[in-house]
Amino acid sequence: MTDKVNVRALVDADLREASLIHRGVLDMEFLSRLGPGFMRAYYRAWIEAPGSISLAALDDDGHLLGVVLGASDPATHVRAMVRRRGLGLGVRVVSYASVHPRLAKDLVVTRGRRYVRGLTRLFVAPHARSSKLQTQRAEPVEGEITHVLVRPEAQGTGVGRALLEAAVRAARLAGVEELVLVTPPDLGARYFYESLGWRPEGAVQSRSGEDFLRFRFIVRDQGPSDPDPSNDDASSP
Repeated sequence: MTDKVNVRALVDADLREASLIHRGVLDMEFLSRLGPGFMRAYYRAWIEAPGSISLAALDDDGHLLGVVLGASDPATHVRAMVRRRGLGLGVRVVSYASVHPRLAKDLVVTRGRRYVRGLTRLFVAPHARSSKLQTQRAEPVEGEITHVLVRPEAQGTGVGRALLEAAVRAARLAGVEELVLVTPPDLGARYFYESLGWRPEGAVQSRSGEDFLRFRFIVRDQGPSDPDPSNDDASSP
């Protein structure tokens, strides 16, 4: 275990290293294929949007060991990202895909229709969506952790634990009652999350056909349990 893990808000100065960690740990993820410039812009859009849970773990020398991304209100957070930075992100994707034909094909086949539908919903009927959400407030307030990323050489040292505990505290302060996350089944992170009190909810599949394991954490009733730090790993949507 590390002597000390310092967790603070993720800031602009971290973005280059954060994107490198992301691409190194989750090289199988589609986002990681869109190039370092896109990843830095994506992270910047994430931390600027309202409701962001964006944290960095550093060692005593200030070296970035890992990051966590999430949102206390995922729908509002995504809408804000798209409105503020969506055009710039889209231009980066198109520019990068134009010189990477295989990526361009995968983008159109697996995500094109879904992205168009999502953008239409965000821009055409945001008020209708807000009204619908307000009528559903009897349900628990649900936040989301989308990425838990730890440098490979720092995994098993308590970095993942420190990041998730800090994320749960941030969610609780934001009024979140339950958190969900998904992780690729081949990363072996299941026992790590279970040791922290996350409850497995089975396998799910993304709209583009990617398989994940889904977990839920009850924020309002409990805090993280004492985990086995040797199971630190990574999560992705």
